Amino acid sequence: MNKIIKLVPFDDFQLYVEYSDGLNGKINFSKMLKREEYKSLNNLEEFKKVRIDNKTKDIIWECGVTMCKNATRNMLILMNEVKSLKLPINL
Repeated sequence: MNKIIKLVPFDDFQLYVEYSDGLNGKINFSKMLKREEYKSLNNLEEFKKVRIDNKTKDIIWECGVTMCKNATRNMLILMNEVKSLKLPINL
């Protein structure tokens, strides 16, 4: 199983995620932050308090928000496919 090895939060509410197999990319959270379960991340300081959970290896924030490592991986794979096919989709 590929593991998340690096997380880098950015000031524009994007999160760079890198996996042990080299899969990587930025996930834009700006649209997700409108959903109730992510509202606590609207504060940039809270958004930057991100880390990899030692037990589950999921992405977690101090405020309690969790992002599944597998869902994140699938998002990056989809984003890379969209780019490679040059589809006019903004993810």
